Amino acid sequence: MTVLHLSHAADASDGGIATAVTDLIAAQRVAGLEVDWLTSDRFKGFHRDQNLLGAVKVAHPSLLHLHGLWRSPTRIASRLADSSHPLVIAPHGMLDPWALVHSRWKKRLAWSLFERRALRSARCIHVLCPAEAAVTDALDLGRPIAVIPNGVTIPTTAAAEPPPWANTIPAGSSVLLYLGRFHAKKGLVPLLKAWQVVADEAERHGWWLALVGYGDGGALAEQVSAAKARGELARVSLHGPCFEEQKHACLTAAKAFVLPSFSEGLPMAALEAMAYHLPSLLSTACNIPEAFSSGASLPAEPESHGILAKSLHRLFELSEAESAAMGSAAHALVAQGYSWPRVAEQTRQLYDWVLGNAERPGFVEG
Repeated sequence: MTVLHLSHAADASDGGIATAVTDLIAAQRVAGLEVDWLTSDRFKGFHRDQNLLGAVKVAHPSLLHLHGLWRSPTRIASRLADSSHPLVIAPHGMLDPWALVHSRWKKRLAWSLFERRALRSARCIHVLCPAEAAVTDALDLGRPIAVIPNGVTIPTTAAAEPPPWANTIPAGSSVLLYLGRFHAKKGLVPLLKAWQVVADEAERHGWWLALVGYGDGGALAEQVSAAKARGELARVSLHGPCFEEQKHACLTAAKAFVLPSFSEGLPMAALEAMAYHLPSLLSTACNIPEAFSSGASLPAEPESHGILAKSLHRLFELSEAESAAMGSAAHALVAQGYSWPRVAEQTRQLYDWVLGNAERPGFVEG
């Protein structure tokens, strides 16, 4: 069995999808699967779809695993299925109602022209959590749905370099970290509003907010700069993207993590932060409900900066013992339920079933 993963890009331009696919492939190779990865951004111009289609046919894998929607991979999906390439499609949260509202007319057109047909051509739709399964099932696509989460790598080494805020945030401060794309769906605007509400408290307790990311053309930086000129957001430090060792340094140096998102599949940044024993402030849209039931996270709903402000207040008031207990609960949660070896084995079972070599796994619905 040979598996070809197909997505838009292998770098930060594809956000968390690129990170998830990178780590999934590494885990699958360790598990003995023969896998490769093809991205559509390697082909330029008007013939991108056709060139991508040709490259897939040349590779001739036993099975295709597509990641993400609304771009070249799903535009060619039904043609690949017609060519007897078994397909598994992973939307990665892109069917979430909040996501569908944005660029609505473009997505409605794409849905009618090719997106729905692409999903219906799949042998199975791979979703990351039960909430995404429910949203997908409501679209009446008539396809089985496999619930397999993203995994997370548990850190084993100390950071070899300082975090990017080392020269702007005083040593000994407590840092609340946001790490990821600067995008409207991430809830950064309500987060900044809530932070301003608790500004005096943050200063009294020695907390700073570090925003580390990319992807908005500098819009967030301009907003923060304008607020600082008005005497606001004094304890907010904004930085560009960090990857690999720099990201490791960020997660090692932070005291807590925040993601008040409006829409997610299963956010890699949140899982990674939990692997670093970080207490978290998460919205329900992050689709990790067990983070709340296990005591690993506080609520951070973006619809109300009042709720966010209350959770920030609660974070500031945590004792060292309470913070450590939340961090331990977070680490235990991801170690037990989101390990890459477990995810790799589940995808192997899924592929074997799709290819007719095994019984339907218990995580496949419909």
